[in-house]
Amino acid sequence: MTDSPTTLHIDATRDEATRTTLLRLSGEIDVSAAAAFEPLHRQPPADPQVVMDFAAVARINSMGLAQLLRLLEHWRGQGLRLEARGLNRTLSMLFKMTGLMRYFAGPEGAAAAVASASAPAAGVMPPGVRPVAARPAGPPQMRRIVRPGAAVPATPVSPSPVPPAVASAPSVPPMPVPTSVLPAMFAAAAPPPGDRLDFLVSQQNSQQLTGWYYLNTLLQRTLGRTVSLSVEDFEDGAAAGRTRAHAPALVFARPFDACALMQQHGYLPVVRPQDDCDEVSLIVRHDDARATLTDFAGAQVVTALERSFVFVLGRFFCDECGLDSAGLPRRFAGSEIAALKMLLSGQAELLFMSSRGHERLSALARAGTRVLERSETRVASHLLLLHPSCQALVQPLREALTGLAQHDKGRQALQDLGMNGWDVPAPEEVEMLLMLYRRYAG
Repeated sequence: MTDSPTTLHIDATRDEATRTTLLRLSGEIDVSAAAAFEPLHRQPPADPQVVMDFAAVARINSMGLAQLLRLLEHWRGQGLRLEARGLNRTLSMLFKMTGLMRYFAGPEGAAAAVASASAPAAGVMPPGVRPVAARPAGPPQMRRIVRPGAAVPATPVSPSPVPPAVASAPSVPPMPVPTSVLPAMFAAAAPPPGDRLDFLVSQQNSQQLTGWYYLNTLLQRTLGRTVSLSVEDFEDGAAAGRTRAHAPALVFARPFDACALMQQHGYLPVVRPQDDCDEVSLIVRHDDARATLTDFAGAQVVTALERSFVFVLGRFFCDECGLDSAGLPRRFAGSEIAALKMLLSGQAELLFMSSRGHERLSALARAGTRVLERSETRVASHLLLLHPSCQALVQPLREALTGLAQHDKGRQALQDLGMNGWDVPAPEEVEMLLMLYRRYAG
């Protein structure tokens, strides 16, 4: 139990015909949820089937997950059949990554009848749970994978020739799996003393350089401090290998490196670009007759880089589709073009490629391939991070960056960066990103 006021409310209805209890949760599931769950723990629903509707849950954190896990484990011991409904994208992924989804069955069977009930049936509710009128339960709001629907050939056809734009890439030998470590440029423990803020940027693309220098000038004026900008490629061996006397106060990093900085050095997430997310497309040759991921047990996987969320998301979706990613031999080609060439030349059977990169390929470069799966997670984005010793600057930076679109100079900076704006990432989205990182790389 907790002394904190609960922000979670649970409304209950019963369908006596199907012997099903429907629990509608609303609010936030955090440490205070123990108070709302306690009556249900003390007196589980009398019906053998329980449907939990999460459509009105605003957020859930790690402490809330622990409270929910405790309740579900207790109910499973009581032999109850459980079903989850109304899971949005964030909750659905959280449940999968933390293993909570294993407690829930699918929406088939008698439990589905609850959604169409027009009024609650009489019955005894656990103390502390409010009976309310029944209302339809909406379908899950997250589509984890989009299947493009390309037809699978009934019989294999002769392999397509490798497009010239791809064939010119050098052959890449297998690479060992390196450990997840930060580049040497982040070895320093603290920023320099004084008012200077070192700002290290890993660009999204080469056209952003002017925009970063313009934004750097705006930040100096807003914060009243010297901001020293340095643009680096974290994947460049020479740049990443250079040690720095001091840690950068501000870092704009790819999602993988951002997670490493938050996990290993306690960097704080400040903002992220709007409409910028890494997604993965799982690609096979078009003459490969296998139709689902589970058909690729033991298949040779190729991708550009291990230190990327394209690789992390590819593994996650394999695992969630029933294909054990740990049992897949893998090769890292160094670039997406080289990885595509390896797939088309028969050196690999399954390609993890960024969806953005695949969309930008020419029709010729895409010839001979088929997209088997494509993710729609919208969680793995670049992040602007702040060193924990500079925590007092989090709010001023957020106000300055999210407000850029409100004045001419800010709009010019956004235009030069090719961005629509900045958003503050929700805590549960950052937590979900870190869960994925810890599971596959941390």
